[in-house]
Amino acid sequence: MKKRYHNLLLSLLLSVVLFSMLSAGGDKFSPRIVGMGRTFTALSRGLDAVGTNPANLALNDRDASFTLNIIPIGFQIGSDLFNYKIYNDYFTGIPDPNDPNNRISKPLNDNDKKDILGLFPEGIARTQMRFETAPIGISLQIGDFGFALVPSLLTAVNLDLSEGYMKFALNGFEEGGSTYSFNGTALNSSAVAEVNASFAYILPLTLPNIDEISVGVGVKYLQGLAFLGTDRYNATIETTGETYTDPNTGETVFLPRSVRGNFDFLQYFALDTTDFKPVGSGMGYDIGVSALLLNAIRVGVSVTDIGSITWDKYTKAIEGNSQFELKGIGDKDGQDSLAKAFKGKTKDTTAFEFDLPTAFHLGVEMRVDEIVEAIPFRWTVAVDLHLGLNEVAGNTKIPQVALGTELDPLAGWLPLRTGILIGGRDRFSWAAGFGIHLANTFDLDFATQSIAMLTNPNSFRTGSITMGMRLRF
Repeated sequence: MKKRYHNLLLSLLLSVVLFSMLSAGGDKFSPRIVGMGRTFTALSRGLDAVGTNPANLALNDRDASFTLNIIPIGFQIGSDLFNYKIYNDYFTGIPDPNDPNNRISKPLNDNDKKDILGLFPEGIARTQMRFETAPIGISLQIGDFGFALVPSLLTAVNLDLSEGYMKFALNGFEEGGSTYSFNGTALNSSAVAEVNASFAYILPLTLPNIDEISVGVGVKYLQGLAFLGTDRYNATIETTGETYTDPNTGETVFLPRSVRGNFDFLQYFALDTTDFKPVGSGMGYDIGVSALLLNAIRVGVSVTDIGSITWDKYTKAIEGNSQFELKGIGDKDGQDSLAKAFKGKTKDTTAFEFDLPTAFHLGVEMRVDEIVEAIPFRWTVAVDLHLGLNEVAGNTKIPQVALGTELDPLAGWLPLRTGILIGGRDRFSWAAGFGIHLANTFDLDFATQSIAMLTNPNSFRTGSITMGMRLRF
């Protein structure tokens, strides 16, 4: 029993890693943004504004007119299934009383099973992976104008698993029969190369208590490299049987008689497995507005990734709509129907179109040291609200609130950052980072959203690393 549970958990985690490897948005490769908990809508400047709020490109970026990114990289993976305490408590067994050098399966009571099923909040365990990099990027800020050009590679994986899988593994054939639902299972993955040209301008107007009103737009040309998307997935498994009472002992046992299931799913994928050439293309847009209120508070609003990609090469559809019934280990017909139900049919399909991970962002930034003059160093605080407008790879409709801060006690040489994120697919993350800045010309920055790994290693669920180098002139 221990081995079965152990293998089940490992297979789930391995599937996440494999999907990530097989499939491979700009805030993940900015260490400043990541270190401040993804508070970018009002905070971002220069290249950080690309893909987040293009209006901020027109704002002063530490007095630099020209900025060059040097291969920034960002990686993040998180999952409700990553819980070392649960794994250690329930999936590693207990010491064998007859052999201290051996471990045996741990009997699970109802409370134990409840703890394990806690890995599936609201019935779904969410896993996500994002990887972003840009070989090079440039930005210009001249007077009231801002411009940036950034080519990049973006990959994302969202995997949702229903708690029905774990319930089936934990409970199996329950007395009186049982029904397990796998509805809500979904895998969405994409790898996209893009070139983003963004423009911004500070409008020549002022309003009462409102200054530096800037507007911006980003235009993206997209080349789709790989795609896998779940259109629907509805499945149930039902176990049936009968209760038998031994006439000699009076003991009652449940004898399983059959397993029946219904599967209805549709997935699309596109991938050139021979030459790995692009299999789709599209256009995307970012729009944003930024303004300074009361000469103290910067407010930003943006909508990112408006648009879609049409996948029109090497397109396939995997569709399944079938039932099965397995009456025993020797039921060959039942085994065949089970295999067909899980596998479905793969067929060529026409081009299909999927939306980009469109999202709305609202943010506020303020310099505390400009409000409280007694503070002797630069202190920035920012708050953001992020809301995805669809459920595609790298996006979610679950709202996320971010709070970040940056302390600069050494006048720009060693900025220190931290922030938290609440909601979204991450549920909760604590971020931190720092920079090494030389003469306001060379920046080397690092960040992670995995500080919880240090403070609570038994239950952390997110791992990430972001780093980047930047030249300023």
